[in-house]
This record gives sequence, C-alpha cells and structure tokens, in this order.
Amino acid sequence: MPAANTGWNELTPPQQQALKPLQSIWGTLTQGHKRKWLAVSQTYPKMAPAEQATLHSRMTEWTGLSTRQRSEARLNFAEVKQHSPDEKKAKWEAYQALSPEERQKLAAGAMAKPQGAAPAVKPVPPQKLASVPPGQSTHKHPSIAGTSGKLDQNTLLPQPALAPTDAPARSN
Repeated sequence: MPAANTGWNELTPPQQQALKPLQSIWGTLTQGHKRKWLAVSQTYPKMAPAEQATLHSRMTEWTGLSTRQRSEARLNFAEVKQHSPDEKKAKWEAYQALSPEERQKLAAGAMAKPQGAAPAVKPVPPQKLASVPPGQSTHKHPSIAGTSGKLDQNTLLPQPALAPTDAPARSN
C-alpha cells in the first residue's frame, strides 16, 4: 500500500477504482483519513457488486458533506459504536414503533450539536463542570489612585484630579 501522503495520481488503478467517488476531495483529506480509505480499497475487490455499489453510493454522499458535517458524522459513529448490536437493534425497533409526531418531538428534544472546533467524542459529565453563579458580574474596572476617573480624550490616559491649590497655567 502506498504512503498516505500520496496524491490521487500516485494510487494504483485498483485503488483509484475503489476510491473513485473520493477523487474530488482526495487532496483535502488528512493522512490518517487517507490511510483509512486506502485500507477500505484493499477489501473493495472482494466485495459483491451490490456491496461495491453501496460503498460508492455512501462515498459519494460523504464527499457532499461539509467538513463540519463529516466531523459530526464521525462523532455519531463513535457514539453508536459503543453500543452492542442487540442494543442498537432494540433502540431501532423502539424508534420505528414511534408515531411521526413522537419522532418529531424526540428530534426536537435531541441534544444540541457541539459548537467547538474540535468537539469531544464523549460529552463531559455535568458533575465535572463548574457552575457559574447567576447574576451580574461583580468585576469592577480598576482605578488608578490619585485620578478623578476622567480620561484624556486624545490619549485615553487617566487625568489626575486637580487640587484646589493648583494654579492654572500661566501664559507668557
């Protein structure tokens, strides 16, 4: 198998055939993702034609996803992978038994999608998160001793308070 940092033209013809739907995005994939797809290409010739067609169909869908959508799909896959086949089957059958209204309600109550650049595969348990007390911030801006709190509009530096004994500047 060639190195994962190879370009599309450096793949063997059987690899190119197996990974054809990924050709348009091949250059944007990370080395790790390329390695995984190259491993898939090794099993492709052993698949039945119907399985090959299914794989190509899913690859085509994959190329149509944005980077964020692919990340979310990986997170969903990692979550589903944690369940046994029996659990998955039972949950799917329970979902199929729901009415369309109940499915809609379930979808509306689903957890919010992660918003970070690199969301964690496993959510952090609530007991490990610090709680932020409600209410207004008690943080006050620091003040500089000996100033009146006024700022010079040209320099934005604090202006010292004038003492009553200070005489105005003289002009010559």
